[in-house]
Amino acid sequence: MQLTHKKRNRKAIIITAAAMLTGILLVLAGFFGGSVVALFNKGFDLMKITNEDLGKEISSDIEVEFDNLDLTDKATQMIGNPQGDYGVDNKTITLDFSHAKEDDERLYFSSIKQHVTIRGTIRALEDTEYNEIAEEFYKRYDYIYYRNIENGTWSSDVKLEDFRKMILEPVLPYCIDVTSVSAFNWYRFIPAGIVIFLISLLLEICFVFKLRKRIVLPIVFGIAVIVPAILFFNHIRAMLTIKKAGDGLYTMKNLECTDTQGMLDSGSSSVNELLEWILDKHFYGMPNIFESQFSFGCSAFAATTPEGDHLFGRNFDYPETDTLLVYSHPEGCYESIGIADLGILGVGPTYPVSSDSIPGRLIMIMTPYYVVDGMNEKGVGAGILQLNIEETHQDNGKPDLLVFCAVRAILDKCASVDEALELLDSYDIHSDTKTDYHLFITDRSGRYVVVEWLDGEMVTVEQPCCTNSVIAPGEHYNQGLPDNRLPDMEKCLGASRVVTESEAMVILDKVQTKNLTEWSCVYNLDDFTVNICLDADYEKVYTFSALGG
Repeated sequence: MQLTHKKRNRKAIIITAAAMLTGILLVLAGFFGGSVVALFNKGFDLMKITNEDLGKEISSDIEVEFDNLDLTDKATQMIGNPQGDYGVDNKTITLDFSHAKEDDERLYFSSIKQHVTIRGTIRALEDTEYNEIAEEFYKRYDYIYYRNIENGTWSSDVKLEDFRKMILEPVLPYCIDVTSVSAFNWYRFIPAGIVIFLISLLLEICFVFKLRKRIVLPIVFGIAVIVPAILFFNHIRAMLTIKKAGDGLYTMKNLECTDTQGMLDSGSSSVNELLEWILDKHFYGMPNIFESQFSFGCSAFAATTPEGDHLFGRNFDYPETDTLLVYSHPEGCYESIGIADLGILGVGPTYPVSSDSIPGRLIMIMTPYYVVDGMNEKGVGAGILQLNIEETHQDNGKPDLLVFCAVRAILDKCASVDEALELLDSYDIHSDTKTDYHLFITDRSGRYVVVEWLDGEMVTVEQPCCTNSVIAPGEHYNQGLPDNRLPDMEKCLGASRVVTESEAMVILDKVQTKNLTEWSCVYNLDDFTVNICLDADYEKVYTFSALGG
């Protein structure tokens, strides 16, 4: 009898160990399944296209990596080895979605850094198409040439024409008329794998140490519920406030990440330092497992309604993910509403963690420190916009502040543009993401400024609108990502800048970036409301106030 019991116990140990291994394999499949399958399922090799392939129907697995160019129904996709030398180990091919379904096009643009299978027909690029692509490449990358010339990295003998030939050399003269795009969502295996592993681990402990399950399991499960409930009381409260307001749109009341002064005093000068401070302060020193993504293009402007209300309009351009409106009113701070992109922390339909999952909602708690635009009860609006120039690292002997923290600090502590400028000037600002950023700030008095950090100095320009290029006059003017959005905004606003809230949204529609505008919002700084549209769906407008209405 005892021998039989030992055999059963040994068998149970083996089974639970196998279940633990299964859980681990599911998690690994969630993270790396697409890459592994792609190694054996490349299909047609796009790097080896020749004229003999014209007209051929092909199927190919690719890792989505496109240049953010303003092309109608087209994308310039990198193929080959993304980590290799540009032009040697990788090339660029054009994808034309004119003949594909809208859902296929949306799937492609929402799957950045993920593997998808594209099917279509190979054809040659027309001259007009190639010239259009070339002009878009020039707009996007000319700043590299001017920066290297100014910094002395390149000699004056290097001509702009030669640089342009260099960046266009890897662009293949071929296009794929895409008929369909498909992808398997490997990320769904991650939460299942975690649950299987944890349950198996608990049972394994019972079997190995020959614990009586009838006694041990209720105690362990009780501890597993009660202890987290005590340690994460405010986290749970905040998670319970999360509501789904629409497809891809969530709202949350900030009940945990309210220590703005602690954030300012943390001295964070890099994204990792900020994450480590958040995890240490709010998650009991949990190790940093996040790989934050900060790369976005945006538009912003200030205007006035015919009734005299002051508006702050904003487009946020980023690969498809979910959006969170954060209501915040920490003790001693102003009430505010801010908007965060959940993809920055890896949450959303095309990221490892689902927005509707418990891990996804737990991660949402951190987003108050990552809001990229917002307004407060004093009528101050602020937003951060990317510049494609060298990252900023001031060194004036002042406390360090990561630029992403600036919006949170302004919303919580500043009652005017002047107070915001005073706050920013009291810190050494850092961007830390291989690029720079500028801030657009406005208030209900009608004042507006663009704040930039150039050559280690803070520069303020009174400009009612901006996009992703430098506004400040001087040697850096127009560097970054100049395009037609800024003059288009200026033309639509006119000299008076008097528009209705509906007209403000129309302007955002005109300057949207196709397939990348995650949200368009119009803040009314006087009545403390915000209208927001997602994914360029301007027929569907959501309206919120700081009270959550």
